[in-house]
Amino acid sequence: MAINKKQRLIAGLSLNKLADLLMSTKTTLTALMLAFGAPTWMIGWLVPIRESGALLPQAFISYYLRQHKQRHVVWRLGITIQACSVVGIFLAALFFDGAMAGGAVLFSLALLSIGRSACSLTVKDMEADVAQKGERGSLIGIASTVSGFATLAVAVPLFMFNNSLGTVALAALIGFSAMIFIATLFCMWPVKTSVQSNEETGNIISVNFDSTVYKFIFVRGLFVHSALVAPYFMVQKGDNASELLPIYIAAEALAALLSSFIWGKVADKSAKLTLQIAGGLALTACVGLLLITNNSLIVSAILFFVLSIAHAGVRTGRKTYSLDVKEGQERTELVGFSNTAIGLILLAFGSLYAAITPLISFSVVYLMSGLLLVALVSTVILPKEK
Repeated sequence: MAINKKQRLIAGLSLNKLADLLMSTKTTLTALMLAFGAPTWMIGWLVPIRESGALLPQAFISYYLRQHKQRHVVWRLGITIQACSVVGIFLAALFFDGAMAGGAVLFSLALLSIGRSACSLTVKDMEADVAQKGERGSLIGIASTVSGFATLAVAVPLFMFNNSLGTVALAALIGFSAMIFIATLFCMWPVKTSVQSNEETGNIISVNFDSTVYKFIFVRGLFVHSALVAPYFMVQKGDNASELLPIYIAAEALAALLSSFIWGKVADKSAKLTLQIAGGLALTACVGLLLITNNSLIVSAILFFVLSIAHAGVRTGRKTYSLDVKEGQERTELVGFSNTAIGLILLAFGSLYAAITPLISFSVVYLMSGLLLVALVSTVILPKEK
């Protein structure tokens, strides 16, 4: 029975990661918004809504979970919300266009992010219940590898038929993603877990923030630009969005595969160094995008691949740093508070770029590159990991 559950968990996590990659705000949804002529400022909102929507509700959901032991029930609700939200994006792509379609996509994406937040909080309890300590990292790594290869397999036929990747074809890809979310739900339905509530354990929630927390939030808040800048790589070549989509999907999947082999080892030595190297790569990709004006599809794909590798490094570095710099309850407080803070920072930057994009005569990537440089330099203020 335990083996069956483990297999189901690996399959479910792999399917979920595959759906996430295919529904990426940096690739598929950006191409979709360009295909039906949504305003550029709406495209700039894709990443902030996806990421902040998955972070901001965590404090409220965590409060609910403190008194409820059946975590798998919340996970099921979260994955169902995600599936329904993807169906909403699918219908918007088929029946609307322009700003109306863009608004429907953003609304559905906001709901999807709430479901993603619920799943993110509860799936860790399910993983811990099914896999013993010392097996969990390998389990997650297997799921990442399987989903990466599966995404590459989807990208190949997309590349072969990229000349016909119009709105209908993109909608079909999104419909396929909805089916994968539903398959994830059925695959993991038998996986159940029960966690002791605070009343049973006698735990008291305390808050104790020091300067390390605020320094980490400041630096991490600047590094969100490694994600925020991604859609603009496709926007810069809007006429070729359909040709870029399969290449960008493949690049993002390949970057996810390589991250487990490269960034993990670097982060084990120093999470701070990981952020510095990743920040330098992200800045290099942005500068390349701005300076190489007549770049081909191949050059554009290489730059996006470098950015995807860099973002994977940023994610690995900041996750590892939060694990290493604090212990026990202090670590929990750091993760929870910083996630909520980053959600607000993402919304703030999203609002800023949406407001100024129609007003400025130059690419907003210049501003993002400048803030990535500030992020890179700011890593010097981070205390050494314990």
